[in-house]
Amino acid sequence: MNLEDMRLIQANERRSQGLQALGRDFYERVRAYINGLEDGKRRADDARVAMIDNELQSARRVIDDIFKRRLGKIVKMASTKAFGLNIHPEGATQGEQKIFEQLVSSIQEGKSEILGSILQPKEMEKTEKTSKRTESSLLKRTDIKKESTIVRVLKDIPTFMGTDGRSYQLSEEDVVVLPKANAKALCDRRVAVIINVGKSDKNEDA
Repeated sequence: MNLEDMRLIQANERRSQGLQALGRDFYERVRAYINGLEDGKRRADDARVAMIDNELQSARRVIDDIFKRRLGKIVKMASTKAFGLNIHPEGATQGEQKIFEQLVSSIQEGKSEILGSILQPKEMEKTEKTSKRTESSLLKRTDIKKESTIVRVLKDIPTFMGTDGRSYQLSEEDVVVLPKANAKALCDRRVAVIINVGKSDKNEDA
């Protein structure tokens, strides 16, 4: 990686509507190049310090522009994905893929929070009326499969596909049985809590 390589990537990124396939370690390679220049600057004589410093500044401007252009494309793709189109950020680096996934999740959560009661008022009213009854029914069950977990939802969650192949659209205070993997993911995001029926079952047996 060098400055000319980066300028070529910058020019291609300006012309391309999609993301260039730069390799998942692209930013790591740029970081190694920048670090190399900084090390060279510390060891260089006075005649070369200014030249190296100029290259450093140019390289930092170029990589900043590359990232901003790619981020703009990622934001557009994440918005498209969040509203239902099955799209993936082909060519994204590992870090950019993480940004894409976070954006999709944030947009979906924001849409649900702002528009959920507007777009689906009847469903939400029904959920409010039946949530307590559903919780009572679930807590009495003794045949919950080992691969499932009961959770109580803390905030509205956009529609998602469970590992069991079912589609879930959850609202605040819902109590549902979910595959363990999905339940753990929601709990890790602090949008749901596990209802431990095991202890209740033991107390009832006693």
